[in-house]
Amino acid sequence: MEMEMNNESIMVCVHYGPHGQRLIQRGGQLARLLNAPLMVLTVDASGDNEYNREKQQYLSGWENQTKEAGGQFVIRKCNGKKTVDVIVETAKDNKITQIVLGQSSQTLWQEITRGSFINELLERMGPIDLHIVAVQRYPELLEQSHEQGFSAYLVKEGDRHILMDEPDGDEAMKGVFFRELDTDFNTGLFKIVSNGEAQYLRIVQNEWVKPR
Repeated sequence: MEMEMNNESIMVCVHYGPHGQRLIQRGGQLARLLNAPLMVLTVDASGDNEYNREKQQYLSGWENQTKEAGGQFVIRKCNGKKTVDVIVETAKDNKITQIVLGQSSQTLWQEITRGSFINELLERMGPIDLHIVAVQRYPELLEQSHEQGFSAYLVKEGDRHILMDEPDGDEAMKGVFFRELDTDFNTGLFKIVSNGEAQYLRIVQNEWVKPR
């Protein structure tokens, strides 16, 4: 006997960064628990169409993860609107009753951590359940989102730095590489320690992606 579909509908809001996988997992769990449809929304606030390999890899991974969970993956452009406006419009159009958000101080979603955002969302959405999933900094998150670390090197090749198992060359940084879960590529975080402080460098398909 099949479970009867109720009136619940789940939407997960993810933003370009390393925490989306965890939020989608949480949304998928809720959807299965409530036998409810799942939507994953990412709001694109960028004003250009410049290709970003790292960003596209995240989007592709999220889309695949969403489809595996039986959900729908949606990208919405801000087009001058506020993030909250896009979320509210999308939620209302799809009769969403529960929203899963990530709380982080390191992304464009900083506004979500402020009470004004949450209050505005609740006021404009009406009867809705809001799930704020705490997103810790990298050291606490690694065990949940990345494989166990192993020793590796970043070797300079021209103007690039390539992840390697051996220090092949004069300019090589030794560190620990944490590969993201559920990826067939060497994509993840490379940890180096300098002056007693740990620094985490983004690695995408064996190459260090330097901040602009």
